[in-house]
Amino acid sequence: MLFGVCVMNNRINENIKNKDVLAEIINLSVDAIISLDENHKIVLVNAAVEKIFGYTEKEILGQSINILLPISLHKLHNKHIQSYGNSAEKSRQMGQQVVLYGISKSGDEIPFDISIQKHPEGSFCSYTAICRDISYQHGQDELVRENEAKFRMLFNSSHHLTILMDGEGNVLEFNDTAKSLLQIKPEKHIGRKVWDCEFWDSETDFSLVEDAISKITPSEDVSLIVSAIGEYNQKIALDISIKVTRSNNNQSTMIILEGKDVTEIRRSNKALVASEARLARAQSTASLGSFEWNISSNVSIWSEEIYNIFGLSPDTYKPDYETFIEKIHPDDRENVDNSIMQALKSCNTYDYVHRIIMPDGSEKTVEVFGQVSRTADGTPIRMEGTVQDVTVSWNREQELELAKISAEEANIAKAQFLSTVSHELKTPLNAIIGFGAMIAEEKLGEINNPTYRDYGMHINNSGKELLTLIDDILNVTRYELGAVKYKPRFVTAQYLLEGVLPNMSSRAAEKNINIETSIGSDLPELYIDLEHTQQILIHLIDNAIKFSKEDNIVNVNLYYEDDKFVIDVIDQGIGLEGADKEAIFDLFVQRDMRLNRIYNGVGLGLTIVKNLVEIQGARISVESCKEKGSCFSVCFPNICEDAALVVV
Repeated sequence: MLFGVCVMNNRINENIKNKDVLAEIINLSVDAIISLDENHKIVLVNAAVEKIFGYTEKEILGQSINILLPISLHKLHNKHIQSYGNSAEKSRQMGQQVVLYGISKSGDEIPFDISIQKHPEGSFCSYTAICRDISYQHGQDELVRENEAKFRMLFNSSHHLTILMDGEGNVLEFNDTAKSLLQIKPEKHIGRKVWDCEFWDSETDFSLVEDAISKITPSEDVSLIVSAIGEYNQKIALDISIKVTRSNNNQSTMIILEGKDVTEIRRSNKALVASEARLARAQSTASLGSFEWNISSNVSIWSEEIYNIFGLSPDTYKPDYETFIEKIHPDDRENVDNSIMQALKSCNTYDYVHRIIMPDGSEKTVEVFGQVSRTADGTPIRMEGTVQDVTVSWNREQELELAKISAEEANIAKAQFLSTVSHELKTPLNAIIGFGAMIAEEKLGEINNPTYRDYGMHINNSGKELLTLIDDILNVTRYELGAVKYKPRFVTAQYLLEGVLPNMSSRAAEKNINIETSIGSDLPELYIDLEHTQQILIHLIDNAIKFSKEDNIVNVNLYYEDDKFVIDVIDQGIGLEGADKEAIFDLFVQRDMRLNRIYNGVGLGLTIVKNLVEIQGARISVESCKEKGSCFSVCFPNICEDAALVVV
């Protein structure tokens, strides 16, 4: 009996010890343990409640559980408790789908992982909840979600095509750019080897990708250019890079393929290469190279053709100012250097022709043109320009210049010869004219045969015509030799005409042509070379009479227009065609140059007119229409200004 009592007492003591241990475990738990009665009032809490919620045991016992819940959850919580109470479940894990929140004494919401137990009916406690504060875990989850959202945003907003693969090259995911660019349905390719996907252009392309992935290492990325097929089966050039990433614990591997659409860039590069090739061919054809010279750094860029012009190699010669100056002919070097320095100081462009020395010692002639760029304060910073090989054209110009000088010297010699011959011809010709006149006028005695008298008249007339021709030749040669002088003086328009019309009127009467004159009422006294101007009128009127039909009218108008003195000689003759309007002023040129022409003369009259016009600083022009006549206009410079200068 005594033994039985002792055993019982030991068990009681052991139970007491176990309960004390259990109570200690409950109070040392980091989880909040809260027991409720059947009215959902708090009847038991452990020490963790105060740490988590901030309430002391005294403050919270007897209070409704709602004190620990946000107001928005009060009704919902009561509903869940009632549903749980009516169920057969002994325990329930809450918040498996959503995060549950409690509220602390200070009003802070706390995320919890909650499990709840239901006690037997009639017990001191109806429910006990174990609440684990998951604030840290919840924060980590939020951080993971935020990072995931950021990754998704970056992944799908990238302009580069991106494909994620596992360590074996199996496709895990495409970003939006890849889906759009390749026009693919991801579900057809997820899980497949990336090189087995249908969007690669050819076997060569997916072989390159497969080979690159098989050799990829974490320490070295791979880059290559491949082609893929995009929308409307169009070929896309992709500049792709492939890299490997590993997790921190090296437990997983991911391969990332990034690609940039370089289709337009490659097309532009091809166009640029073709354009540069065309430019190089054009520069080579024209022997014209281009350069850029940075003045402050003395760094230059020469096109290939400049090297060709100078006979230099880009590999052995540095394109700088010193190299350029060194290749200039020693006799031209100082002038070139001074000219360039002057162009840099002034705002002028640089344009200079000089010689250069080739590596074999031969010479070339080049023309260098440069345009200087400056800062706002005028400091020169860069010269851009061209260098052209003008050796052939320069030598040709020199030859032409020498030929011109020789021709001019020959022309002067010819003019001197003609002048000498003409003077020599005039002496015997005057004798012929005189004797012809004496015979025709029977000064030496009566001539019984009238035919001889007519012969004398013909000799006299022909001699006069020949003398006129010789005088014309003398006038031309005098002009070419510079012997014709300009001697202006004041005359009236009426006086000018009086020295011309009598002789011309008798000439016109032979063809029954009437000469009509008109003098402007506002025409001032003229300051002109009277003799030259009368010669101009004589030749123009004679020309008009020559090419007019019988009974026509020749108009001679003198007037003042735009402060200039103008002479118009207008006929109703055969007129001129377009090409003849310029040629008629050339030496020995006529409107009709046929051997059987009906108009006499050798084509000196209008040449003399042009010479006499130019001596006075005037200009001559012609307006004409075939078979309707011509108008020759001589326009003199401002006679009032010229006269005023002389008077002063």
